[in-house]
Amino acid sequence: MPESAFTRFWNTVRPPPKGNRPVVSSEVIALRRRQRRLVLITVAAIALVAAGTAAYSYISNAPQRADKEFQEGMRLMGPSKYPDAVVHFTRALSIYQQLPDAYLERGNAYRILGEPDAAIADYRAATDLNPNLAAAHNGIAVIYLERHDFNHALEELNKSITLQPTVDAYYQRGQIRESQGNHQKAIEDYDRAIAEQPDAPYMYRARALAKANLGDQDGAHGDRMIANQIEHH
Repeated sequence: MPESAFTRFWNTVRPPPKGNRPVVSSEVIALRRRQRRLVLITVAAIALVAAGTAAYSYISNAPQRADKEFQEGMRLMGPSKYPDAVVHFTRALSIYQQLPDAYLERGNAYRILGEPDAAIADYRAATDLNPNLAAAHNGIAVIYLERHDFNHALEELNKSITLQPTVDAYYQRGQIRESQGNHQKAIEDYDRAIAEQPDAPYMYRARALAKANLGDQDGAHGDRMIANQIEHH
């Protein structure tokens, strides 16, 4: 095999084997030492640049690698597979921590798995990264509702509705307001929810109760009739 240019160069500057060294001047010896040192420094520099390039490429690809884990977690978000989904969301976050949706979905999985404290921690992490993530506030509100901590639930629902009004958020806030005796405000929330989803009988029944508690028996009767019609349609 023919020698490479580098091999030929190295053979001219490397020290000869012991016992077979010709007599050379001190100037030549010093020159060869400098040349060998230069070769070694150059090789080390090339290796360092190559390692740095590989590291940069690995780091710059982190969002894409994390997204693959996140998508796999989303695929597994279903009955009996929530623990597996948590594993993939955790892997995604270990690769790239700036993923509010990964925190959000892992929080949802934890909540379903009966780990509310872990869920709240993830929801908070999601809102730290994306303050406009209404779904995270709504997830926290659901946990507070389950704990009958209505004041904190109402606080989170207010944030959620301010950011992104949804039927569920209006309905849940209406339920809290009704339980606190604020019947008129509850009716207003149910009105907004029904405007968005007019075919949900439970909305009308909830509004009927609020109207009845406010003394509007005719309005309550009308809402119950609508609910019956939807259920028997």
